[in-house]
This record gives sequence, C-alpha cells and structure tokens, in this order.
Amino acid sequence: MTSGTPHEYRSRLQVRVGGFFRNTVRVPGQTCSVCTGPSTLPLCRQCYAQQQEFGERLASSVLTLTYVRGDTAHQSVHTVRAYKRDPPAPRCAENLATMIAAATKIHGRCITESTGSPWEAITFVPSKNYPVTEHPVVGLARKAAGASIPGNQVLLELGPGIADKNRVVRDDRFVLSEQHRERVRGRHVLLIDDTWVTGAKIQSAAVTLRDAGASRVTALCVARWCKVGWADHKALLDSRTDPYDPFICPVSGKNCVER
Repeated sequence: MTSGTPHEYRSRLQVRVGGFFRNTVRVPGQTCSVCTGPSTLPLCRQCYAQQQEFGERLASSVLTLTYVRGDTAHQSVHTVRAYKRDPPAPRCAENLATMIAAATKIHGRCITESTGSPWEAITFVPSKNYPVTEHPVVGLARKAAGASIPGNQVLLELGPGIADKNRVVRDDRFVLSEQHRERVRGRHVLLIDDTWVTGAKIQSAAVTLRDAGASRVTALCVARWCKVGWADHKALLDSRTDPYDPFICPVSGKNCVER
C-alpha cells in the first residue's frame, strides 16, 4: 500500500523502516550540501570534482532520504539490495516505493519552492543489468506524485558510456530518443534512483537531461550509501538515532507537517 494521508504514511513507515532507516541531514561543516555524505567542506570530494567538470549540467537539486550502513549485515543494506533481487522482495520494494510516494506528496510544495517550479516530467536511472523498463526502480518512479499524468513519463536509455566501470560522471552513459527529448525540453524533471554511492550514475542521467534541454533536474534518491569502515562515515551514521520520519523535509530538514 503506497497511498494515504501524511499521518498514515508516517505510521506505516515508522513501523516498517523506522527501526533501521535514519533521515539524512545537511549540516555545514559536517555533511556535503549535495549528497549529505560526511564532509567538513561545503562539498565532499566527489561532488566537488563533479561540480568542477560539469557545473550547471548536473542536477539542480539532490535530495536523499535515508542513510544506509553499507558493508554490514544491517537491515538497511538488506532492504536496498533485496528490493531488486530476482525475484524482488515485495515488502522491501513496497517500503522504498512508499518512501518515494510520501516524499513527493508531503514535500512537493517544498521542492517546488526551492527549485522555482513544480516538476513536469518524471524518469528514473536505468541499469545495464536489467532491460530498461524492467528495472525495479521503475516501481519507485511510478509512485512519485504526478507519475500517472499522461505525457509526464520520460524514458532514459543506455548509452555507450554505460560500459565504463569507473564511477565517474559521463555525458554518454544515457541517451534520450527524440520523442522523449521533446518531453523534457524546457521542463523541470524529477529523476529517481534507489541508491547514491558516488552519484556518478544519477548525475550522468541529470547531465543527459540537462543537455536535452531540461530547465531543471531534481534528483531524488532513496538511500545515501555510507561505509561503516570509514571513520567519518561511521561517526555520521552513529549520530543519527531518531527513526526515519517522512515528515522531515529532504529539502529543509524541518518537520513540514507538525509545525
């Protein structure tokens, strides 16, 4: 079940994922202002390098919802992996889809105000491991607010750069057919993915969309992968103790419902 009122979303998600997911934060001097990973500078090393090379061709805004305690047997790791197994774990898939639905429906106005316009098209980051429309992330994108509006769906396809195993942003990892280029030209696009590790894939997708004429790209990613074996990552993860709360805005970090 991926619909309901804000309070129904909250009750459902706190029961289902509150025990192991934690909201991401943007704290100057502690986290990267783009990816919410640990950083004493405004941008972490990877986001800074991407910004230097691609500038305004990157996503206009990046929103990550929860941290994952990577490289462990933690339930957060199991959830983001099991949802895309073959066959997928239905409960894990539903939980992630509910997080996307809640974030876009509860905080849609915040996203609009921060970017200057509502999103008018929705797409997802495809993977070379799945036929494009069969990737489990499609199920997440379909639950975003506005995904069912005719003409809003955009399909990114794999480009020649997808073969590059290096985790770097490339402008040829993905391509758009002319039909879908028309759907993004001059429009604000919501770009959805499941897990941010370095940001290379989702930012490559954002570059393709911006180069195709998108006026803005908001990258919405369920999970920010962190490595428990890295001291700064572990410190950030250990500092987050409150259960995941969909009322907490991924834009402002504030409770947008109970104020």
